Amino acid sequence: MEIEIRLTRTGEHRTACDTMCRALLTSPPDDDRWAKSRTAWESSISYSAWDGDDCVGHAANLHVETTVPGGAALATGAVTWVGVLTTHARRGVGTGLMRALIDDATERQWPLMSLRASEATIYRRYGFGVAGDFAAVEIESRRARPVRGAAAGAMRLLSVDEVPAVVDEVYRRCLGRRPGLITRPDPWVERHFRAVGESKDNALVAVHLDGGGEPDGYVYYTTSWSETLEQGGKGVIHDVFAVSDEVELALWRYLLTIDLVETWKSLGRPIDDLVIEAVADRRAYRITSVMDEQWLRLLDVGVSLRARTYSSGGDGMVVAVTDPLIDRNNGRWHIDGSGARRTDEPAHLVADIDALSALYLGGMSWRTEAAVGRVRPGPAVDNDRYRMALAAADRLFAVKPLPFCGTFF
Repeated sequence: MEIEIRLTRTGEHRTACDTMCRALLTSPPDDDRWAKSRTAWESSISYSAWDGDDCVGHAANLHVETTVPGGAALATGAVTWVGVLTTHARRGVGTGLMRALIDDATERQWPLMSLRASEATIYRRYGFGVAGDFAAVEIESRRARPVRGAAAGAMRLLSVDEVPAVVDEVYRRCLGRRPGLITRPDPWVERHFRAVGESKDNALVAVHLDGGGEPDGYVYYTTSWSETLEQGGKGVIHDVFAVSDEVELALWRYLLTIDLVETWKSLGRPIDDLVIEAVADRRAYRITSVMDEQWLRLLDVGVSLRARTYSSGGDGMVVAVTDPLIDRNNGRWHIDGSGARRTDEPAHLVADIDALSALYLGGMSWRTEAAVGRVRPGPAVDNDRYRMALAAADRLFAVKPLPFCGTFF
């Protein structure tokens, strides 16, 4: 029987959820968990694969906006809940689901798609590239103190009822501070902060207050005792967001002076985390691992290239893009400090769509993509001009701070 891939119908979302959970090695939700997840599932753009009456695969897009270099926000399909049952693996189900999401997002005229990958070998075939990494870290409180550069101002713990509205307002004010940050739909906010107020977790949200007493930054964290009392307490940092560097450092100062907490961990911090240079002993901040965080896919190369800004000064360059899935993306663009425009000029560089997607937010290197063959010289471009074009591209696309998403979906 032919497998049917289609939009998930009303009343089918829980079945699709159960399939996705089994494919990703987790148990399907009980009634209580499903009640908490139902709104997010039913508001998603959900595609499922059906073998007769059996759901055998699922993938969904959620509508968010991604901050790109220069501060513009582009509509993005956030890909999530992707899974195919082992019984139907290697039968084109995953490809069919991803093509359905790409076609759907293209019809909606969303310029970008983004995802977090459970495996790093799957998504390049669909035009995605790694646009940003993140780090898991451990921090020793005593060695890290004091924190330099922190803003003055009071801190306050939020009540459970205050959390959703306050953190959402502060987070929205922070979106323009880094490329890669994404908006968080209401169901995500509810899910992300669900542990606050639950008895099993000492989950807390503290806000920094500006001179007028208004929140301008927040930190979301949990604390507990270590395995033995001699080791003291330990903490896990889930979110640190602030409207300025000084306020961000004030949040770190607060964390690192919490009594009894000897060590902090976080599973997702920017590679260029601001606090590294602010602590008293930079070796108190240890990066324990680095992983790919943000996979990006340009659905509309022209809109995307025109939306971001580029470093000024020096020569521009012309890049030809190759995209086997979306024909309108095939073409040449002239890029310099003033922006990007479509052109008929000869190309200095040729970039596969997965490479351009990886390079788009400015955190990856054109030289590196060239070294592994995803960027190549244009026709009749000699070696000297090729090297010059790569250098120009790296200069034009470079950003600080580096891209970081900070939201798991």
